[in-house]
Amino acid sequence: MMRQTVLLILLLTASAASAQVDFTVTIQDLPADQKNLEPLIKSNLIAAAKTWADYVDSKPCTIDILFRVDPAANAGRGSGRSVVTARLGDEKEGDKLVAEQGWAAKMRTGKDPNGDKPDIEVVLEPNYMKTIWWDPDPAARKARVPAGKLDSMSVALHELGHALVFNGWRDPKTGQLPANFISTYDRNVKIENGDFFYVGPAATKLWGAPIPLAKTNNNYHHFCDKPVGRDAQLKADLMNGIVFEYGRRYQIGQLDLAVLKDCNIPLKDANKAKAKP
Repeated sequence: MMRQTVLLILLLTASAASAQVDFTVTIQDLPADQKNLEPLIKSNLIAAAKTWADYVDSKPCTIDILFRVDPAANAGRGSGRSVVTARLGDEKEGDKLVAEQGWAAKMRTGKDPNGDKPDIEVVLEPNYMKTIWWDPDPAARKARVPAGKLDSMSVALHELGHALVFNGWRDPKTGQLPANFISTYDRNVKIENGDFFYVGPAATKLWGAPIPLAKTNNNYHHFCDKPVGRDAQLKADLMNGIVFEYGRRYQIGQLDLAVLKDCNIPLKDANKAKAKP
């Protein structure tokens, strides 16, 4: 009995430490031959979402994630987004109202901008889905990723990065905004001679210069357009827009955390230092 009591106390302590942000996952439109993957999909998405949330000084909340496989999605691609955005207080950028991703707003304020609907949507194109190896222990990330497969946690972390902050409304070719709103990410993006650069102060200080953003093979919600010279280092970043290599694990990096800081997402004290050089 004593041993069971001690174990229960330990479990309750661990639970309390991680209970500030909880996650649920609903899966839709999963092909019949992939139904057996449901538990792995859920565990990987929750592990990836918790990894992001663990960096954030969040209010207690529950984040609901919707996952689906969609043949209409861009071939060979995945996507992640907050289903809604929310005003960032009364902040304005010129004549534009500043908005943040719904997931970020919910963690920052504890208020739900989306009611009882999902907060996040992650969509994978069916053929892209087939390239992914689903980690049986995504919290540990110890198993070897097969050489010809993409790491599921890397994919989930990347798409959830878009749902949290790497997102906006600029035209991916011209950089123009469609209306009177600007996202927290958008307001840190500048366009020079048709090229996109991220210029948020924390990330720029860390990189040492404006950070080139994707345009040729992806959109500006990603780092790196042409991986030449020093910019080639950006290919290793979780949020790169060049390629995810088979058999490789990607992690949330200091540059990614610096973007969170630039975009008004409050970091825990221990992680603020990680957003600095």
